[in-house]
Amino acid sequence: MGPTVDRPAPQVTVADIRTLLDSSAELPVLYINYGPGSGGTEAELDVWAAGLVYQADIVLTRATAVDLLGEEPNSETIAAFLPKVQQAVDQMISVRGM
Repeated sequence: MGPTVDRPAPQVTVADIRTLLDSSAELPVLYINYGPGSGGTEAELDVWAAGLVYQADIVLTRATAVDLLGEEPNSETIAAFLPKVQQAVDQMISVRGM
């Protein structure tokens, strides 16, 4: 099951991963922000401190990104990694949409 018309999955970009890697937040994570209220239909990707984000909405931690990509990955390395992150986002959106 994939994302629905009611809740399309946000597209992961190189800029999203760069924002995660460059974040000064404590234990930063890339997460899905579903917008205002629990019934929000607008989903977007954002970076924030892990302790302030609902655990089930976390897509990727900076620690995992660094483990998989290295400290200072180039844009090509990040671009090659995007399909895996996008797959996780798509799956999380479809599960939440049930």
